[in-house]
Amino acid sequence: MATIQDVARHAQVGAATVSRVLSGNGYVKEETRQRVLKSIDELDYTPNEMARNLFYRKTGIVAVIVPELSHPFFSELVNGIEMALCAAGYQTMICNAFYEENYELRYLDMLKRQVVDGIIFAAHTSVAVERYQSIRRPIVALDRYLGDSIPCLSADHREGGRLAAEELIRAGCRNVVQFGGANETAPSTPFGGEHGWVSTPAVTRHAVFAQVMQEHGVTCHTRSDQWITADFEQYRVAAEAMFRELPDVDGVFATDPFALAVLQTAQELGRRVPQDLRLVSYDGTQMTKLAYPSVTTIVQPIERLAQEAVQMMLDLIQGKELAAQTVTLPVTLRRGASTTV
Repeated sequence: MATIQDVARHAQVGAATVSRVLSGNGYVKEETRQRVLKSIDELDYTPNEMARNLFYRKTGIVAVIVPELSHPFFSELVNGIEMALCAAGYQTMICNAFYEENYELRYLDMLKRQVVDGIIFAAHTSVAVERYQSIRRPIVALDRYLGDSIPCLSADHREGGRLAAEELIRAGCRNVVQFGGANETAPSTPFGGEHGWVSTPAVTRHAVFAQVMQEHGVTCHTRSDQWITADFEQYRVAAEAMFRELPDVDGVFATDPFALAVLQTAQELGRRVPQDLRLVSYDGTQMTKLAYPSVTTIVQPIERLAQEAVQMMLDLIQGKELAAQTVTLPVTLRRGASTTV
């Protein structure tokens, strides 16, 4: 098996020149670069990635922290991130945090010790955000606020809340319910000690939704129970409680899996959709396309969120200055049968 020294001798250059050609760092005359590339091809040389990464103090690994991979939004997001990182020559290390402090601390320690090159964070942190801010290493926050020093990428949740409200109003709703996600409507709720739920731009959709309903004289109930896990049965229990306590509800706004739980519960109770109940879901994951009747949804640009997060991470790893610390991507309304009356 050929070594970098073999390539250097074959191309009649120094090993350092071959390293510069392989890394793309440093100036090499085009004629010399072509000669090195030809030698690499003729000798069938394969770079030792581990050795090269150690030399440049990089691991080629990016950690992705999500609250729970079983949630359809996060599973699609991680899939997109992994594909984008792979295309850039990086591997993905996935942390299914599940709101357990030790998982986050472990990955933060790995970043400090340069076991990973960076972290894409998309979870409800159970440690003080100051711990993230104190690490001067590449971190990208996806839909989470971790402080001014850490870039934040999110969808336009204000617009999402407005679109959802206007769609239910257009469908004739007068008594609606919106469900928050895991503590989304109260991001500052204490978790104990130094811990606290990290603030997220996603909460703005609930505030805007309620505001638009109020402006149009529509009764709006916001239910913000603690749904910690992506448990469909928990959603079903919450949906049953809603119908029992608010029998006159005629419109519901919730995340995709929650909305589908409401849809299934409504059908079992003999509530027709959309005649008796209109639904708008949030996220636009693939699961909404399997529902019957089809569900109107506010679509987050999941694939683009993944690609933008990876590009921001790559820029940080390479020491580039980001064009903006806060990036907001547009959402869209995909109308289905659940609001067609």
